[in-house]
Amino acid sequence: MQPEISSPSTPSIAVPIIAPHSLRGKIADELDQLREDLEEIGVQLCLDEEVMLRCMSYLQRLDEMGQRSNWLAAIVRAEDPTEVIPDITLQALADRLRT
Repeated sequence: MQPEISSPSTPSIAVPIIAPHSLRGKIADELDQLREDLEEIGVQLCLDEEVMLRCMSYLQRLDEMGQRSNWLAAIVRAEDPTEVIPDITLQALADRLRT
């Protein structure tokens, strides 16, 4: 959501919010921690062979979420986030970010 600047004589104008570099770094660190937590959950669930076999598609989704978190952290850290998009190996995420 972007704040709007308006006055009685001018129409509303959307102004992008650009977080300070330090805040972007903290957000990226949280995304990294999220990825690590998802990986740990996946590892723990895979230790039980029955769970692993029964829930393989869900475990794969956990892995994908971790990868998405990793790429989003890279984008948040980047000076120019658009330069990261061509490197994204998750095609669906890259496509969503391009459009």
